[in-house]
Amino acid sequence: MLASLRELPRRLLHGGAAGDAGAAGGRHIASNVVVQLIARGISMPISIVTVSLAARTLDPDGFGVWTAVGAFVGIFAVLTDLGFTTVAMQKMAAEPERESAWLGALAGARMALSLVALAVCAVAIPLFLDGDGQAHLAAWVMSLTILATGANALMAVFNSRLRAGLALSFSVLQSFIWLGVCVVFYVVGADVVDFAIAYVAMLCVIAGLQIRATRRHAHIAWRAGRALWGEMFKIALPLGIASVLISVYYQIDAVLLLQLADAEEAGIYGAAYRFLAPLLFIPAAVMSSFFPVLSAVQARDPDRVRRLVQLAADYMAVISLPVLAVTIALSDQIIDLLYGAEFAASAEVLPVLMLAFVSICYGTLAGFLAPLLNLHWRLAIYSGIGAAANVALNIVLIPRYGALGSAWATVATEVLTMALMLGTALVALRLPIGPWRIARVVAVAAAMTGAMVAAAPLGLFPAGALGGLVYAAGLFALRIVTPDELRALRREKAAVEDPAAADAPAGADAPAGDDPRA
Repeated sequence: MLASLRELPRRLLHGGAAGDAGAAGGRHIASNVVVQLIARGISMPISIVTVSLAARTLDPDGFGVWTAVGAFVGIFAVLTDLGFTTVAMQKMAAEPERESAWLGALAGARMALSLVALAVCAVAIPLFLDGDGQAHLAAWVMSLTILATGANALMAVFNSRLRAGLALSFSVLQSFIWLGVCVVFYVVGADVVDFAIAYVAMLCVIAGLQIRATRRHAHIAWRAGRALWGEMFKIALPLGIASVLISVYYQIDAVLLLQLADAEEAGIYGAAYRFLAPLLFIPAAVMSSFFPVLSAVQARDPDRVRRLVQLAADYMAVISLPVLAVTIALSDQIIDLLYGAEFAASAEVLPVLMLAFVSICYGTLAGFLAPLLNLHWRLAIYSGIGAAANVALNIVLIPRYGALGSAWATVATEVLTMALMLGTALVALRLPIGPWRIARVVAVAAAMTGAMVAAAPLGLFPAGALGGLVYAAGLFALRIVTPDELRALRREKAAVEDPAAADAPAGADAPAGDDPRA
């Protein structure tokens, strides 16, 4: 037992080798997903605490500037990727003999783009970012974080080997370092520029460690990589366009709030939005379990693909609706606990953004289906429509409604892009989503909301615990989630390792009662 525990860190932080993904079985895939969930489970509560400390240190005005500056720089940071990381990761997994060349292509392209993006961002700050001199200074300092995106992209080599533990260890370390910084600043006091300088220094440390880990476990073939730039760009172009446009409508809200309203409204919105950002990994982690199976069976078993897509759609309701329920019932107490009375207006914004989270979950499903169904350019086009709609809605709604108007613009944008992409994917699959299980989830989530509203006078944690019990009991009582179905999905993952098992007659090795849709 003790020996196993001592070996655990070594196994989690092992760098792996080229070709590991091709030899991975269902258990390896599942364990990689579990590692991601654990790492994110550690980072997410730390992130909530650090946001709370930063908001209390800076007050609504200062936190609004901090949020807007981060969003502004983030728009330019996405220009360093343009879909290259996704393409390189896929190629490194599919062509392990050329892993070093694809890693060299990724590293070289990201390095060149980061220099260009940094220069463009530095010039754009005084032209397009409103605010006083402190806001501009903080933005110029934060623009240096663009250079760290190249080091972070190197982690793609470990993700391509299904070694998420090593790749995510740096994110966990970063969470703890930033927590320490925020605690110190909360005690001694700090302004936006202090936060920017500390954040850049922290990313320099993390980038150095990422580069060292990559050089230890992998080889970067710079010269061979340059020869692959053209091929990588050709494949990545639609994904890159989509990623830029998606980043625009994710990041532009806080910037427009600073431009069209004031720093306080940006801070109110930022406090609520910081709940949304850490949640985005949940639908991605769910789809990372389904995607390898969908990829493996797409060509030989379209019916199974349809069953799995329906199951994924059902599970998106299961994971998103309780989050919405909690914020509808308890947003006042959540905001007061984390931010204090100065951010009371954020309580009205929070449940609106969680409504957007429900749509984002289904948008994530659609996004994973796009490459599976060769709908890359559709994704780019729909992302462009979403970006244009988001900017237009923000311009109309922010002057009158401030942060709340921006939140509703986010909801409208997410619903629009999700409906376009998911609708196109379902037509391509010839699959109308069955609504019955989703309707049962809605009913259970409504009961959860009612229970928490009734228990709210008892306090945040008792009411939340009661809501969780009601929701879990409802899921099993209405057979929305069953142990047999979970076992059936696990067998689907195993089918990636043994295709013969996937082609076995339904029920040939299944316990009685398994959901036939899986």
